Amino acid sequence: MATRAKKAVAPEKGRKGAYVLRNRAALLKSTQEVLADIGPSATIDEVAEHAQMSVSTIYKHFNNKETLFTAALLTAFADWEQWQQEILKSYKDELELLVIPMRLFVRMKTTHPHYAEMVAKNYEAITLIDPQIASEMGSHVGRLVKAKVLQLDDVELRVQNLVAILLAAAMRSELTDSSFSGQDAEKSIRIGLEMLGISQAKLNKIFEIKLPI
Repeated sequence: MATRAKKAVAPEKGRKGAYVLRNRAALLKSTQEVLADIGPSATIDEVAEHAQMSVSTIYKHFNNKETLFTAALLTAFADWEQWQQEILKSYKDELELLVIPMRLFVRMKTTHPHYAEMVAKNYEAITLIDPQIASEMGSHVGRLVKAKVLQLDDVELRVQNLVAILLAAAMRSELTDSSFSGQDAEKSIRIGLEMLGISQAKLNKIFEIKLPI
């Protein structure tokens, strides 16, 4: 079967597309910085001034302030996820791959202080990432159950409870309670993981792994 030749892209169109993407990325980064500094009360004018862009340019990328702020928050979380995925390449054990991201998540203030500050001032960020975390964790736990690594009933309910514990621990350790340490957060996570029937011996082994941060 003959292979279709790829349609050539005009150099002008390619350069323009790259320029638009760079502008959008710069705008999102500037918006993240404004959200970390001011919070959701920030205005489009303040974002425009910080980004050194006109307000009209911002509206070419986003319809309103809400969509811009949501995109900035989700992009920050996607950046963090990409970072932790690189770390996870060093692990093979499926239980470790479930737990290590949780241990990293409650240490965002150490690894990504700018993002942690942004979430601290924008609590709706938690509601934005909650469904994604629940979906990914549910899929992972489901695979472990299917492989008979875990033997559970009420999987969905257990995952929901674990996600709630993880987010609560992250909020306390990263954002609201300076006396609540990363070790305190890990204790909370362990309580949630016990609902999955993971043995204390296995949990001890996983939590003794030194994080590369």
